[in-house]
Amino acid sequence: MANNIKIKICGQNNPAIINHCLDLNISYQGLIFYEKSPRFIDTETLALVNQYFKTHKDKFVGVFVNPSIDEIKNKLEIFDFDIIQLHGNEDQNLISEIKSKFKKKIYKSISPEDFKTTGLIDVDRFLIEAKPSSNQMPGGNNTTWDWSDFKNIKKLPYILSGGLNVTNIKKAISLTGADFVDINSGVEEQPGEKSLTLIDGIISSIYN
Repeated sequence: MANNIKIKICGQNNPAIINHCLDLNISYQGLIFYEKSPRFIDTETLALVNQYFKTHKDKFVGVFVNPSIDEIKNKLEIFDFDIIQLHGNEDQNLISEIKSKFKKKIYKSISPEDFKTTGLIDVDRFLIEAKPSSNQMPGGNNTTWDWSDFKNIKKLPYILSGGLNVTNIKKAISLTGADFVDINSGVEEQPGEKSLTLIDGIISSIYN
């Protein structure tokens, strides 16, 4: 596969694994600030991330679910990551307020169906994944969707997400034409525990 594909490893909460990913030159690391997630990163770990990686803040994405402005502000005061990802039901007013307040890039999660017709603005990239069911987390559910039906009618910048792992990532990229992928549960031994072996394997699969 082409080596110009950007990769985001989401749900990072272990500085040693983050360091390994940065050594591999993986484009982005996602930090999840949703307390119900098994990948939630607490304040103490976030402070460590700042201590070790503040010179790489452009490679970090803070992931929020229906946040308040204060919640985002509090996290940025600990670690000034460059990108804010909104992974809930945030409406246009909140998206635009966050964009105006923090002057950072915004990623917004969206279902493949809604992506076809979205009118949202102030979004730098849309992260496309299957719409969660009522009893699922907002993301990280290891759920794939029908990549063969993907349509980017409005030619918007997007990230391919949802259930990507070493066995399906080439097919997903081939069917969608994605040049940016988001990987989470597909590189975990247990929910919230990233595996160096699985990360190395999926990187090798993408680039070879």
